[in-house]
Amino acid sequence: MTPTSRMLGLGGRFVVMWDNHEFSWMGWQSFQRFNGVARPAQTRKVMANQAWFEYQPARVRAHANQSLEQFAAPPVRETPVERFDPNGLDAEPNNLAAIDSLRAYRTLRWGRLVDLIITDQYSHRSEEPTSQIEARALAMPSFPDLLSEEVMRTLDAGRTALDGHPPDVLPSGGTPVANFRKDAPVQTLLGVEQKAWFLDQLRRSRATWKVWGNSLGTLDSRVDPQNLPTGLSAAWPGQGYACFGGGGDYATAYAERGEIYDVVRAEGITGFVTVSGDRHAFWAGLSAKSLPPLPFDPVGVAFITGSVSAPGIVEAYEHRFPKDHPLRALYVADVAGQQKAAVNLLLHHGVRTCLEYQRTGDAAAARRLSNPDLAPHLAFLDMGGHGYAVLRLSADRVECEFVCIPRPSEPTSERDGGPIRYRVVHRAARWPSGGRPRLEQLVVEGDPDLAL
Repeated sequence: MTPTSRMLGLGGRFVVMWDNHEFSWMGWQSFQRFNGVARPAQTRKVMANQAWFEYQPARVRAHANQSLEQFAAPPVRETPVERFDPNGLDAEPNNLAAIDSLRAYRTLRWGRLVDLIITDQYSHRSEEPTSQIEARALAMPSFPDLLSEEVMRTLDAGRTALDGHPPDVLPSGGTPVANFRKDAPVQTLLGVEQKAWFLDQLRRSRATWKVWGNSLGTLDSRVDPQNLPTGLSAAWPGQGYACFGGGGDYATAYAERGEIYDVVRAEGITGFVTVSGDRHAFWAGLSAKSLPPLPFDPVGVAFITGSVSAPGIVEAYEHRFPKDHPLRALYVADVAGQQKAAVNLLLHHGVRTCLEYQRTGDAAAARRLSNPDLAPHLAFLDMGGHGYAVLRLSADRVECEFVCIPRPSEPTSERDGGPIRYRVVHRAARWPSGGRPRLEQLVVEGDPDLAL
């Protein structure tokens, strides 16, 4: 551990869960993915689990009768991806042995106040649709990082799409693409066994707050390209809204996320809070199964923390987004000699707000053109935010404070960590069973700029 990490450990406690990087970036179950193709890596998965077990501060094990002191590595060998069960799990014994060599999903309790329910989003998930090699044909250079919402919902649903009658072809901006998920099961991030455990934990919890520790974000990220003015670019080929950034997390795992939220609503579960990371951005909002024109019925609140130092999509756009692209103003605004994170406005307020901001440089005037149906679930979004989040829970309310620092391009020698760009608090009073949560926002210090 670095000196800074040791100091952090002295001041608090770590409750950890792996991301995909501990095993393999874009990995799932015991498979690696390179160039859109999955390949077996059962031995690597076991080794990754052992390294995590031995070096991370977590008392977890594969099964109740196993030691908390020594990792028992099962013998496995690399075996090709060949057969999946009806839920997208490869039932081959080496795969099952590898992913079951360590189970890190668990619940931690703080008296009657909090149940922290931590889930594993990679070991049991099915293959993510937009990472498959066939999905490359859906890319539209005229609309960077966008995919029509109806196509994404079709991919997510697999063979259950359209009430069990999935289309043979997926519409795209060019040649129609064969529906490569037509015979596949509905996407899952948790897998059947873990999902049943998770829902049971929610149902049984009597804590005031049920906090879902989920390494992947759950808040929708979508865009309204159907509102682009005629002639600015190619015509948007979708029926309505677009998903932003492809798949990979719960923003596009519509079926499974909806199943979870349906249980929260049907069982009258209150105090449902989701905390996440992974997106390298600050997000605050309401947990809802769907957005307009579908019913909007929030069942909880959700917070996503920014990265401390890892770069995100704003830095990427500043360096690589073409300056002559007709839709540049939706992603990067060039205002008063500065590159501004217009993508915040794009996901929170819509294309009209972005175009007005590029035209005038007036953020307040641009927000007056906000599309109210685009993101009614969002209260805050900073795709370029770096820092950390603090969650505070009491008997009657939850609040999350985002502490954002300037972009950490250079190390600081200041003992207090250096200057703060902004501090923003979002809080919600405890809502009654069957009720809707409401988020309040307070800018404590600094200027969040286009994140509001």
